[in-house]
Amino acid sequence: MADDEFGFDDDDLDDLPANTLQHLEASAFRATQHQTHAAPGSDYGLEDGDEVVNLDDASGPPRASPWVSPQERDAYDDAYVPNEDTQRYSDVEGPPRRSQADPDQLLQRIKKLEQDKAREKREADELKGKLQTKTGEADTLRRRHDAEQRRYERQLADQQQAHTTELAHLRAEMETLRREKESVQTDNMFNQHETREVGMARRTGRAMPSRPKPSGPVTLSPAGTPKKPQRSRVPLGDGFDDDPVVMASPSRRHDKHKAATPKQAGKRKRQVPDQSPIPPPALQLSEPRSRPKEKEPQPVAGAKIDPALLQRFRQDDRRFTLLHRLLSHPSSNGTDRILEALSQHAFPSQPSKKLSSIVYDALASTATSDVHQLALRICHIFLDLWKRCQSEKYYAPTSLILDALHFILACEPAETAVQLAERAVPLIIAFVDLVADPISKAAKGGENAIADLYTPTQRETASYIDVLDCLELLYLIATSCVSSTDSYAIVRLWEAIPSTFAIMLLVKEQPRLQITLMLRILGTSALATSVGPSTADSAQDSQASNEDALINRLTNLFTETPMPISDPSASPTTQAAPPEADVWHLRLLVVSVLTQFSISEYGSARLAQNRLCIGRLIKYLDHCITSLYRQPLSPTQDQKVESINATMKLIYHVATSNANFDIKSKLVNTLGGQHAYLVALTRLAFSEGLVLEAGIENEVVDMAHDILDEGLSMEEGDAFGKVFSSGNTV
Repeated sequence: MADDEFGFDDDDLDDLPANTLQHLEASAFRATQHQTHAAPGSDYGLEDGDEVVNLDDASGPPRASPWVSPQERDAYDDAYVPNEDTQRYSDVEGPPRRSQADPDQLLQRIKKLEQDKAREKREADELKGKLQTKTGEADTLRRRHDAEQRRYERQLADQQQAHTTELAHLRAEMETLRREKESVQTDNMFNQHETREVGMARRTGRAMPSRPKPSGPVTLSPAGTPKKPQRSRVPLGDGFDDDPVVMASPSRRHDKHKAATPKQAGKRKRQVPDQSPIPPPALQLSEPRSRPKEKEPQPVAGAKIDPALLQRFRQDDRRFTLLHRLLSHPSSNGTDRILEALSQHAFPSQPSKKLSSIVYDALASTATSDVHQLALRICHIFLDLWKRCQSEKYYAPTSLILDALHFILACEPAETAVQLAERAVPLIIAFVDLVADPISKAAKGGENAIADLYTPTQRETASYIDVLDCLELLYLIATSCVSSTDSYAIVRLWEAIPSTFAIMLLVKEQPRLQITLMLRILGTSALATSVGPSTADSAQDSQASNEDALINRLTNLFTETPMPISDPSASPTTQAAPPEADVWHLRLLVVSVLTQFSISEYGSARLAQNRLCIGRLIKYLDHCITSLYRQPLSPTQDQKVESINATMKLIYHVATSNANFDIKSKLVNTLGGQHAYLVALTRLAFSEGLVLEAGIENEVVDMAHDILDEGLSMEEGDAFGKVFSSGNTV
């Protein structure tokens, strides 16, 4: 029934050849054998579902088809091994044929596949490298974002703190104003009340003298007044009991005149001699008891004192106070007063006259009404003595003159010291040179220069002149010029100081305290158009050379330790190095001076243009960071951390305030500068701020990051980050 539906019948089957069924069965069997032996023939370990590559076909993998083509059947027939079940089918097909696969083609195909594999591996490596680069960039951006976030949080906290402080200040001012307002209101109420009371009292005082007018004519005689006969019979009491008091004067009349005003009493006083023979002394005795309160304002009104005279007394008093203090001020030797000690000295050209007499004579001829002018005059008197000491080469009273100048300037405003600068500075420089210049020459020269340093004459001169005392006077004048209202005062001061003078006092052979004080004096030389000493009429190139020499001398102190020159005539002894804390303090002061130089645009440019400054600063920064690990938690830990913060801030300020500044180009002239740059900044950039690194500011860490980002590539940054990560730091 089903065959009829598809159009098959028995007649059609009878027409087929006899061996057709055998051919069909053989073809079907070979098809099954092709599917069975294809997978095990693969040498690449492919499993179910993987693509089978036909090495005989260069065009690619075979197409999937349910029927086997004649070519494929020939290829598979060669690889087919008949068994007992299929032996009868192989007889039908004939003998097996040899495979047609070419080995060269297979090798070329394998080589091509290996090349493709290598190419894909390279592409994979490139993609991996790009991924790492993107990861580094993302880390850098994340770090910058964190730094900006911290900076923003700090700024926000500072603003909130400033806002809170300002709000508290305003509230305190409001509270103060409120209290003042209440106090003023209270005072006004009291004043109004007192005014009303005074007004009421005055009105009452004016109403009390009024009396009813008599109908008859008014007589001024005491005999004609009413009620007199009655009051005359009552005896006068003394206020304690009722016993009468016997007096020589008719005091009963005093009761009548007591209620009258002084004006009326005066009229009565003039009319009594005309109307009554009674003598007036009785009225004169009773009147003083009622008049003292009314006559109190008269002495004040009558006293007339010239205000100019009072002002003169005040000025004279202050002048006398200054002279009294000067006469009483002890000298530096601790035994005598200054003027008493001056009486022990006299100039070689005038041995009969003591120095104290010269001062007394000059004071006697001084006539000034202003105490400040008097102080200035006294200073000039002592400067005259000092100048004469220089000309006659008599240095013994130098310390006494300096004692007097220090005392007077300590009592006076800064303007007094500014007015003395023109005369005092040359004398200070001349006397310091007498002691410091031989030391500088001995540091540069040989044995002869050192021998000259310790001659008897030089020893005597050094014993008379205290260089530190002279420099303290120069520092006082310099700071006074900085705070003066005259903006050119500090300019004139540094035009009067030679550049060689400052460099001479910064040599490591000079005493450490003198180097320290000279550094403080140099801090006042950071001007808008110059740093350090300057000369008004010098060429620009000469000024730049002097400034470079000063900066080089300052940065040399980062590696030099102050050590005085030993006396060759003395027994050889090992000189002890100065305390470590003093050396750290000295070098931190050098960083402070350079920072003051960098504040102005001119000073920052001078530091950036110097060929050694930045390199030496970076090497000093590396030295400070290394010392944290070589001597962990030493007594100078705080000074080391403070030096790291100050030095990094100075480097960052110079690098960012100058356009097109290449920090790496400044490391060429410094030995080991490139290494110190990489190590110091990377250590600082990856600082965790724990234990040994405690105290390093986050702002300083961000500065190191910013400089490294500008000077290192991404690969170098990742490499250094791995070296100095938290897991690898010492």
